[in-house]
Amino acid sequence: MKFTFGLKNVLKGKKRGKIEEEWKYDSQSTLLAPPVIADLSNNGHKSIIFGTKDGKICSIDVNANVQWMFNTQEQVGDVELMFLDADTASSIESSPNIADINNDGKKEIVVGSEMGNIYALSYEGELLWKFKTEGSIRAPVLINDINGDGKLEILFGSGDKNLYVLNNEGKLLWQYEAGSSIESCPEIVKGNIVFGCDNGELHCINNLGKLIWKFTTNAKITAQPSVGKLFGDERTFIVVGSTDNYLYMLNLDGELIWKFKTEGAIYSKACLADINNDNKLEIIFGSCDNKIYALNSNGEKIWSYETDFWVVAPPIVDDIDGDGKLEVIAGSYDHNIYILDSEGSYKLDYVPGVSGVLQQAGNYTDVMTQEPGRIEGKKLWQYKTDGIIVGCGYIGEDHKLIVNTKPGKINNLAHKE
Repeated sequence: MKFTFGLKNVLKGKKRGKIEEEWKYDSQSTLLAPPVIADLSNNGHKSIIFGTKDGKICSIDVNANVQWMFNTQEQVGDVELMFLDADTASSIESSPNIADINNDGKKEIVVGSEMGNIYALSYEGELLWKFKTEGSIRAPVLINDINGDGKLEILFGSGDKNLYVLNNEGKLLWQYEAGSSIESCPEIVKGNIVFGCDNGELHCINNLGKLIWKFTTNAKITAQPSVGKLFGDERTFIVVGSTDNYLYMLNLDGELIWKFKTEGAIYSKACLADINNDNKLEIIFGSCDNKIYALNSNGEKIWSYETDFWVVAPPIVDDIDGDGKLEVIAGSYDHNIYILDSEGSYKLDYVPGVSGVLQQAGNYTDVMTQEPGRIEGKKLWQYKTDGIIVGCGYIGEDHKLIVNTKPGKINNLAHKE
């Protein structure tokens, strides 16, 4: 493992300060998912946890020092490898989830693999237990107390078409047959479980595995559903994207409220945040039409920003420069991190000439029947990395951005005055 320190690829934006690289860590393996940042031992010190294509689960500190590494390849037998693609058999294709699942005051790491195994590790990277399915696990697990017993359960989907629920010791509580492979992380909605399937269906089941409703899109759903009170009242809604190019908003009965069409597949979870202080939640997401979108709660576009390639990883909304205003942070397959003004920028389409107005009968307001412009995405900073960006993590108190790239490099970026 190697890491280098330096300041390179610094690009100033239109706002105060700049984005600088503080360090770069080389995982020496392909990375396929965003990192997770957590205080594992509850001592006030953050760790950066991530999985690699060659089957390692790693933890480094915020200065890129290796804390521990767990190798899942050691858990795979020679007979199993005979029937698998050796290049991907041990891949970790999703982010870990972090929680204190055994109430020991420390946080555990739970993550799935292409082999179909779920691993639970201690905060020091020691194996606590393993659970085996018959299909690949390509989405993060969900950790939640779904039955109100005061203990956390682990929920996840598998390529074997089942949604599994384990107790905190890795024992199977129940499983739900979905009829299709599952690559979507589930979400909890008013005590029920909602998740997408490869056949385009969104399933809602109760905490005992009984189907409540299904909603069908026209292609695979890999995105985790987002849940929130989008209109600022007590009503809760579900927002989820599909690879059929649409973003959908549903009510709790699975009924369609609206859908928004992009020109590309939507692979990851939308971010819900009040970016314009209207006391409602806006929806920020990326699409394989190369764009980052911001919609209002009615599904109307506020702005979009076009990059040079697909936007697959989920965006982050936070105040990266500490000025009290939110920014939208998104990585693109074009190797760049984009930091955008969350409210966008108003752009005039035309400015009416004074003489033209004076020649018209009636008042000025009679002539101007529509707004002479539109809101567009506004770039504040852009930073070029070594490769395709598969996801980011954010350390809010330090205003640091942790960026995972497919070639295996992890960049620590920070806003500097």
